[in-house]
Amino acid sequence: MRVEWIEFENLKTGLKIERINFNKDVTLLVGLSGAGKTQVLNAIEYSLNLAVDKDVILCPYRVGIGILIGKDKYEWFYEINKTYDEELIINEAGRYEFVYEKLLCNGREFFERKNGKIAVIGYDRVPQPKKDESLILQYSENDNFEMLISGIRKLYSVEIELAVRGGISRETFSRVRAKVVDVIRNEENLGFKAFSHLPAAVKLYIAKKYYKDLYIKIFEAVKMLFVEIEDIDVEEDNARDLYLVSIQVYGKKLMQQDISNGMLKTIYYIVELYTMSEDSLVLIDEFENGLGANCIDLLSELMLTERVDLQFIITSHHPKIINAIDKAKWRIIDRDEEIIKNCDSFDYGIGHSQHDAYFNLMNRWEFEGKI
Repeated sequence: MRVEWIEFENLKTGLKIERINFNKDVTLLVGLSGAGKTQVLNAIEYSLNLAVDKDVILCPYRVGIGILIGKDKYEWFYEINKTYDEELIINEAGRYEFVYEKLLCNGREFFERKNGKIAVIGYDRVPQPKKDESLILQYSENDNFEMLISGIRKLYSVEIELAVRGGISRETFSRVRAKVVDVIRNEENLGFKAFSHLPAAVKLYIAKKYYKDLYIKIFEAVKMLFVEIEDIDVEEDNARDLYLVSIQVYGKKLMQQDISNGMLKTIYYIVELYTMSEDSLVLIDEFENGLGANCIDLLSELMLTERVDLQFIITSHHPKIINAIDKAKWRIIDRDEEIIKNCDSFDYGIGHSQHDAYFNLMNRWEFEGKI
């Protein structure tokens, strides 16, 4: 699954993202704080979740998004706006409904709803759809949408900051562990991708217990940065009723609360990079946050070389990360009041060599009075 482009408009605030195209491997969104980089990631995440999750709260958005699944190009357009059905209005979240929606596959129309009418491929007559759910979700059992749905589910929005702050409750961990054991017992040669969307700490536990080769890869990558680490595990902290990441250092065990945030974040990133399902989309906002300078180089290299099957769309302000990614893969984000614009490095006029690009970018922003 690859996201090829997105265009977005918040009908309530007037914020608009002009169409932005993404690379199939890595796209780095570069721009000043407040320019709109995070809004681009949020627009992608919201739209993909909206297509497969009935619990997403509707917001007044108008969106178009291009999705590549294998060789098939999908284009999905939707508009969510105020409802005029008073019975639907329960609270602020219930004030909106789908007023327009259209899905194309390789230029062929799969469905469209407009002015209260709906047409769906393969159906002469269709029941009145739910106004608060996408048609993709409502027709997810239809064979025409099977590949699209399975592709959209290959989304990872990496929130390392949230993950390292707390552990996993004993009750939750025990329940998940029991399910994992049951699945592994009943399915021979089960690939790790069956667990790829679980929390990083749970994936680390599963890898160490059931997928030794995968665990060794994770451990060796961690060891390249932190030679003092002798072991990584996930263990129960009886005093706190939590399962936490632990490490062995110089013969001494350190539980999660005693490990530095930078080291923990690095471990979590490495676990995520090695355990994400193949051909997935990965969104990372401010990749460098909380990482040591020595960790950024290796993590950037792992991202660019170890998982070439993934599509990364990331934001960063860090010169090491920006310089590590070819400027041809940059999308420079700029803002003109409520309009978020973008262009590539060549059109932005910041030099032809990778070495000069970052300095030319800084100089231009300084010359324009932005920094």
